[in-house]
Amino acid sequence: MSEKINKNKTDLKNRKRYTASFDLKLFEAFKKYSDDTSIPFSKLLDKSMAKYLEDNNLLNYLEE
Repeated sequence: MSEKINKNKTDLKNRKRYTASFDLKLFEAFKKYSDDTSIPFSKLLDKSMAKYLEDNNLLNYLEE
């Protein structure tokens, strides 16, 4: 059992797992757009977070 847990902790090299709750309407809109365009949901979230940081002059929080 510990092998499975250990594998799950190391299976992502350039990504971070995070569990969150979303507004239902926002979630459904993103999910539909993701399905319609074949753009992965996680990539849409990446772009949204980056845009938020940019719009609020918070890009200094990004590590290079």
